[in-house]
Amino acid sequence: MARSVIRRLWKPVVAMMALSVSFLAPAATAAEHRAAAVPPGDYCGAQESFYGGSQYTYAEVQVCLHFEDGGPPEVRVSTHNNSYYWGGAWYNASASYPAEWTAEGAVSKGGQTANYSAALRQESASGWAGGGQLPAGECGAATVTLSFHQRGPYWTGSEYDIDSGERTYQVDVPC
Repeated sequence: MARSVIRRLWKPVVAMMALSVSFLAPAATAAEHRAAAVPPGDYCGAQESFYGGSQYTYAEVQVCLHFEDGGPPEVRVSTHNNSYYWGGAWYNASASYPAEWTAEGAVSKGGQTANYSAALRQESASGWAGGGQLPAGECGAATVTLSFHQRGPYWTGSEYDIDSGERTYQVDVPC
């Protein structure tokens, strides 16, 4: 009799054990299936220094992906130490002697590519301009190309222009 009771109880006990083991590995939530959110901020490629012809103009240039809560990232190009050489000294771009620059390229991530362009009449040593957006704002590595062209400050003949040619940067966006 004891054996028949054990046999009758055995199947439900085995089923309960199997069911309880399945609760040890929780199912993925819908949020875990979506791409991880990117913290707001700027994520940038390496900053590069460029001289114009005859090395009379200079700018440090950097391309970034700017993220805000919930929106797609915007490409931002910034310059620092935008200056010109005259009379044995370096001077910053100013309202009297501005730099005018354009930047264009593409951002690629996860099989998606978006073109961008940015332009600025810069009247100080540092500035930025944004242009173009990626359709998706996900974490991970993005490839950004940049072609930067600047006229001035002060020296405005084409022989003094800064022309970077096309550059490629890896921008790592954390989760």
